[in-house]
Amino acid sequence: MRSSSVTLCLCAVVLLATGCHRPQPPAQQGGGAPTVNRSAPAQRQRAAAVNLACKLLTKEDAEALLGGPVLDPPVTSTMADIGVVSWRCGYISEAKNPTSKVVTLLDNHWQQASDARSAFERAHVISQTISGQAPENVEGLGKRAYWAGGKVNQLNVLAGADWLVIGGTLGPGLDQQAPAKAAAAKILAHHQDQ
Repeated sequence: MRSSSVTLCLCAVVLLATGCHRPQPPAQQGGGAPTVNRSAPAQRQRAAAVNLACKLLTKEDAEALLGGPVLDPPVTSTMADIGVVSWRCGYISEAKNPTSKVVTLLDNHWQQASDARSAFERAHVISQTISGQAPENVEGLGKRAYWAGGKVNQLNVLAGADWLVIGGTLGPGLDQQAPAKAAAAKILAHHQDQ
């Protein structure tokens, strides 16, 4: 139940941050008909075909973070919209205990770093409304980072044209921020290689 409420909160943040702004076509000069880039859908399809989130959060990293083997295959999804592609990758521990350990990454990638920053900043502004707690700025990760605790428990990191949302749990009542920071360090190391 908690997992689905976290997922719903995360989706709400992403929808609010990405759905409120769509790039406008450039102004036409000379009053001619607008030019249509017919290759844009094909470019989005090719970009979405490779799940970048699973390249940034690898199975090996997930096993190290969760302290043991994870289920195969990872939980993944891809969405492409005008100007942004979103990839999700998540791993669940194989442990046979009543509480599974989970680590997830949602990578929202914009064509322009300024668009990623705008979406990130809008999400930061509404974070308290969604999580129930004031966001806590986190130093030393990406260009900017904040922890959204409360009902959400997710680390948001701005890295160039990417807004990385890192979440998961090691179990009820345990610190969620420290493992998210450890995951962010691994993810950002891979991000530099992309």
